Amino acid sequence: MGLGLSNYFDHKIVPLRFKAQQMKNLLLILALALMGSTTILAQNNETIKEVVTVTRVITNNGSQVLVTEEKARTTASGMVMVQGDSIENQNMTEQITVKTDTSALVKNAFQDSLNQAQVLEIKKQRALALKASIELQKLKAEAQKKELEEQYKARLKALEDQKKALMKQPDNELH
Repeated sequence: MGLGLSNYFDHKIVPLRFKAQQMKNLLLILALALMGSTTILAQNNETIKEVVTVTRVITNNGSQVLVTEEKARTTASGMVMVQGDSIENQNMTEQITVKTDTSALVKNAFQDSLNQAQVLEIKKQRALALKASIELQKLKAEAQKKELEEQYKARLKALEDQKKALMKQPDNELH
């Protein structure tokens, strides 16, 4: 073959094998670097602590009911960083950021019809009890008044009888 194509292809195959070996080594080094960096990065632990508090306040004023809910969210996020590469020479630092958010969720005001009916019934019962108590007090006052009048009349009669008895005595004559 006068063109020398077989020599040409033989010349190109050798560098491809060499490049394949270099590529294989490069991939192994890259894999080792990634595994090493993940162990280094694994020592930085991110922490998130979230506390949510929901406060519900129900105000019952007769038949008017007011419901309010308040949601308070406290988020503490941070990162624990371990520095140093040996077991004896490791220092831990912690960076924490605290964020508080408060929001009113629900404000409802409504009329409680069942409660309204119960309140009206209680008011009626109290009015009837008050009326009965007033009547009872009036009756007691009348009875006490009659008793006092009878005592007054009895005393008055006793005084008159005593006066008459004293008038009948001769000692009480004028000199």
